[in-house]
Amino acid sequence: MRKIVAILLMLVVVVLVGPDVLADKTAEDYNGKIELMLPKGDYVDFMKDYLLPKFEEEYPNMEVTLSNGEKIDTRIAAGDPPDVYAGVFGYQPAKYAKMGKIVNYEQFADHKQIFANIADNYITKNFNKLYYVPWNATTQLMIYNKELFKKAGLDPEDPPETLDEFLTAAKKIDSLPDREDGSKIYGTVFWNEALAWGGWYWTMLAPTYYNLNQGQYQLFNDYGTDIVFDKSEARMDEFFSFVRKAQEYAPPNMEKNFFSRDIGMWLQFGYGWKANLDEAEGKPMKIGEDVGVAPIPVAKKGDTPYSTLDGRALMIFRSNPEQEKIAWELVKFMMREKHNLAACKKLGQLPTLKSLQNHPYFQRPETKPFVEQLKSTLPNEPYAELDDVANILQKVYVETVIDKSITPEEAVAKAAREVREKVLK
Repeated sequence: MRKIVAILLMLVVVVLVGPDVLADKTAEDYNGKIELMLPKGDYVDFMKDYLLPKFEEEYPNMEVTLSNGEKIDTRIAAGDPPDVYAGVFGYQPAKYAKMGKIVNYEQFADHKQIFANIADNYITKNFNKLYYVPWNATTQLMIYNKELFKKAGLDPEDPPETLDEFLTAAKKIDSLPDREDGSKIYGTVFWNEALAWGGWYWTMLAPTYYNLNQGQYQLFNDYGTDIVFDKSEARMDEFFSFVRKAQEYAPPNMEKNFFSRDIGMWLQFGYGWKANLDEAEGKPMKIGEDVGVAPIPVAKKGDTPYSTLDGRALMIFRSNPEQEKIAWELVKFMMREKHNLAACKKLGQLPTLKSLQNHPYFQRPETKPFVEQLKSTLPNEPYAELDDVANILQKVYVETVIDKSITPEEAVAKAAREVREKVLK
């Protein structure tokens, strides 16, 4: 009789709370469909060609669909977010967590096993919870055209260390005669059309600002309750002054980019874009041969060159417990060492896993400068308001750097006033 009662009680537990209480699920037990939203291009190709076939082979009863991440906010507003989204570090996890849209990874019993193998500098808690898994990382350095350095009488093995040296070199390169086909040669370039594309572009502008204040100031205070970029010691006005001068030696936009071979220097080269070197005009550019890599110039010799710590953040949007568990299985699969290494290689990214930090692939000459730069990086600020603040800064950037309708000092004051009136009110 006791055995019968025990069996009946066991059946009741299974019906009421599900089989997971009694035993861990196997891969075959997961059944359903999930959507993974990614940046377009190589990310989608990598998932289709490499990762999804392996995932669906191991999880035969699951189906993963892919979508383009350009319309994420529209999808959220329509109440139709993806299950998993590969967004960016910083403001996006904070923004969506504040909206109550994404899952706190601490709800999964095995989350500690995943986060334990991720280097601490890639993990930031939002509202004291874990809302994203850092899939990969990137940072920025300056690249320069060695051929144009030689033609301008500059030493291709001695790139500019300071912002003043950068302006001097840019002027010399910009003064070179046009090419035979009439193409003008420029000293540098900025991605000005991206000023209207959202706050993510601030991550490309920020390293020069950080170098002017030696990494002591970003945009917000430590609590995200107010901005600090308008403090004199933050030197935002000097940042605007520098790019205003540098813009004189640059084309109006990125229609002619560094890979056209007509640009001397580019301050905004992220490691993740190294595939563009293969698409350079005429033939592929090679780092170390015709392209040099150097830290982004500083205010004075001896200063530490800073850059931005950026990367892809895997977020799970809230749906129902079973769907969230399925999404978590995909995230864990993507963070397995062999799959993560394959993603870094294919997508041109740097690893976040501790087990990959010293992998030989990331010690190669073309990669090591970026790995070394990671020691002096500032992560994207984890505040939901960052996007709005950066957009205001980029608007006054246009006014002072491109249109020159207001002074750098006026630009800082105007941006600070608008942020406090419209964003932090």
